[in-house]
Amino acid sequence: MRIVTMLALCTVLCCALDQKQEECLNLHITPPMIKDIMETSELIQKYLPRDNAPYHQILGKLKKCSKKLNAPDFKRILEIYDEHVFQNLWKNNTHQLPKLFMDSFARLKDMMEICETKGKQTLSQCARENLKTIEDKLKMLQPNGLYKAQSEFRSVLVWISNAMDKSRTHEIH
Repeated sequence: MRIVTMLALCTVLCCALDQKQEECLNLHITPPMIKDIMETSELIQKYLPRDNAPYHQILGKLKKCSKKLNAPDFKRILEIYDEHVFQNLWKNNTHQLPKLFMDSFARLKDMMEICETKGKQTLSQCARENLKTIEDKLKMLQPNGLYKAQSEFRSVLVWISNAMDKSRTHEIH
C-alpha cells in the first residue's frame, strides 16, 4: 500500500512540475514572440536556396514525440540549433534579417532557460533517445543542409507553441 501511495504522490508531483513549466512558458513566451520568429524565419527562407530533398527530415524522429517534449528538451534543442546551425549559417553575416532572427532567438532561449528551472529539469525519454542522433546529423551538415535545418526550425517553434497553454496555440499558426 505504501508503494502505491508513493507512486501516486510522485505522479501528482511530476504533473504539478510540468504544469509549472507550462505556466512559465505562457507567462514568458508570448504568441507574438513565436509568430515574429516564424515570420522572420520565413522571410530568410525566401533568400536561401530551394530545398532539394523536401521529404528528407532532419528532425523526423523527434517529431514523433513532439507532444511529450518539456522545457529542458526545448532548451537543449535550442542549444543544439544555436551551436550547430545558426552559428555556422550566420557567423559572419551582417544582414538585417539574420540579426533580427538571432536577437529574437536569443530571447526565446533565455526564456526557455527560465522555464526549465520551474519544473523537472531532466530530458524526456524521447529526447534522450533522439537528440544525440539529431545533434550528430546537424554537426555534419554542409551549407545546403544548414539551410534545410533552418527551414525545419519552424517545426520546433510549433512544438513550443503546442507545449504552451493549449487554448492559445491557435493564435500562433
